[in-house]
Amino acid sequence: MPTGFDPNVGPCSPCVARLQSPAERLETLRERVLEQTDPLVTLTHLLHLCRDEHQVLWAQATDPRMRAMLATILRPIEAIAVSHPAESTLDTPTRSALAQALIPVDSVAPVMIAHALARFVDEHYGEFLADSFRRRSPYQPAVGDPIPLGVPDIRAVMDMRPTAPPWLLANRLDETRRVRLAGGWATQFRIVFDYSLFDALADLVTIDTIIATCHPNTALTEFTLPADPAQPAFPIRPTNVRQQHRILDELIGAAADAGASIVVLPELCVTESLSRRLQAWVRRPDGPRLLVAGSYHHSDGSPRRRRNTAIAWVRGHPDPLIHEKHSPAQHPIVEDIQPQGWPELRVYVTAAGWHIVMAICRDLLNPQAVHALTEAGANLVLVPAMSERLTPFTGQIAHLVGSSQALVAVANNPADWADPDNHAVHRPARALFGHPGLGQQTRLVASADAAAGFTTMHVRSALIGWTSTEVQAGPDRAPHSGSPSPAVLPQWAQSLAAAMARRYPQLTQEPQQVVTLRPAAVLVVLTSGPAGPRVLLTERATDLRDYPGRLTFPGGGQDSGDTGPIDTALREAAEEIGLNPHSVHLLGALPAMTDPESKFLVTPVLTWCARPEYSGPVNLAEVASIRELDVCAFGTRLSDANPAQQQQHSNSGTEPDLNRLGALTATVIDILSGLLGADTTPDKSATDPATT
Repeated sequence: MPTGFDPNVGPCSPCVARLQSPAERLETLRERVLEQTDPLVTLTHLLHLCRDEHQVLWAQATDPRMRAMLATILRPIEAIAVSHPAESTLDTPTRSALAQALIPVDSVAPVMIAHALARFVDEHYGEFLADSFRRRSPYQPAVGDPIPLGVPDIRAVMDMRPTAPPWLLANRLDETRRVRLAGGWATQFRIVFDYSLFDALADLVTIDTIIATCHPNTALTEFTLPADPAQPAFPIRPTNVRQQHRILDELIGAAADAGASIVVLPELCVTESLSRRLQAWVRRPDGPRLLVAGSYHHSDGSPRRRRNTAIAWVRGHPDPLIHEKHSPAQHPIVEDIQPQGWPELRVYVTAAGWHIVMAICRDLLNPQAVHALTEAGANLVLVPAMSERLTPFTGQIAHLVGSSQALVAVANNPADWADPDNHAVHRPARALFGHPGLGQQTRLVASADAAAGFTTMHVRSALIGWTSTEVQAGPDRAPHSGSPSPAVLPQWAQSLAAAMARRYPQLTQEPQQVVTLRPAAVLVVLTSGPAGPRVLLTERATDLRDYPGRLTFPGGGQDSGDTGPIDTALREAAEEIGLNPHSVHLLGALPAMTDPESKFLVTPVLTWCARPEYSGPVNLAEVASIRELDVCAFGTRLSDANPAQQQQHSNSGTEPDLNRLGALTATVIDILSGLLGADTTPDKSATDPATT
């Protein structure tokens, strides 16, 4: 029971004094507007009335008569604004005009006037609002306090139209273009707006910006982990730190050479000392301007003070940017950390209005955290991750992209999360990007193999690509226990071993479980060319999960409506490349063969076509291009054991890159070469002008 409250007498005078009628509250607001010189504080007072009386505001906001009367009320204020250039403070005539406008007029609700005045202050004094926030930096808002909103229009740095309208066009009643009032979400996290990078990263994001993620590790075996994965794991760190440092240097350098000015490393790919040594990259003129140097496990010696900390470096800024993970992993690795204190979300605000935030992996799976980031206007989110699956993150990131027009980059690691009891290849997505121009607002990025590499996303076009980087084994890499030294192997054997490790890291062991295969079919389209039979192949998009960037036949899994493999192959070819099924002549089908990576039982359907006809568009989400290549060229390359002859073929400029062939595709072409045998001589009708 409150002090001073007597149930027999009723409320005491202090309690009554706290109550206000609408008229009393409006008079209080007028007094505060009249005396306040800071535009941000005046704006906050006006928005409080808008929030508290939002029902009245919604009821009258679309009334044309009310809007006409508002224009009349605002006319004296706008006249003063024209005669008095805006300054960092509200002068006496402007304050008097604002207070005078809040006197009720006819049937116009005061909240309608307050909302119009709030938009006026935001528009005419908006350039000074950031200075008010900067004076309070680092600024932690409470419920009802103003928070800054980012001002960049994402359309200014993109070539395409955003898939969702910019959040700046939202018609919320407790916000203007540059300011929003904090809601209850501000009590769930320690939200901090940090202006220390305000000038250092003013032009970080432009139409030419490229964001890169680096991926140094191929498998979990390259990390220190408990023998029993069910046991808590701490610290998780690279087993060979010197080797990891060298690989990271190569990847960051390659990403910077590709034009990346923002680079993100994965979770737990560094130690604390290694992350600090990587600061050297932002000091280099040819290095990135912003480097999120992964995250690392550390403690102060107490088992109750175990943390997972992300660290980032900015060119021209001596101190690191720090973020503590607040959502420990429980699967597939039990991360033994104990986050300290209240979860903090630190938002770094730049002069251009970009709100930069770091998050670590599972932090983005917390819907409350994502809601808080959205309300805080986070529009550049950089995420180190270490997860066997990134698919659960897509919904959360799409929400950020659609609501805040955010750019998001998630760097995942390692490339192989194989279970010791399940030897099937398990390659998670290497990266996940969010961009307002993407059709589904997010894009998972896979890779053709488990090799180290980096991804890039162009802000202008949302173009995303994967680049593998050959990392040569150095003196720090210890040979596998029980294996002969690589020096005793011939060069071709070393190359073969390296290729096998990249392409088939787990396929050397026999599966221990029953594998259920799904029926599928591919369409092998043969045409006649000057050098003999030619085969049609599709180059798969580089960001697909299955066979990214590989040369494959069009095809896919059997649908319930397909009567057999021929129907499946023709339907898939029509869907993928728009091929008219009536333009091909059926030759036969090869025996079904298994595809161990996708777990399909694939039937290759052979057809011939005088000239492929396309009745539909190419599905650009799956197919990057269509190519027709000579079968004899493949046959020569597949069977050629002479390195000199191989070099001669590769220098011809027309030979296919066998490393890009899918395993099943290469097998089918090899069978075709054997079946054709001597019948691969050029077709005279295809080359003799007299017959055409």
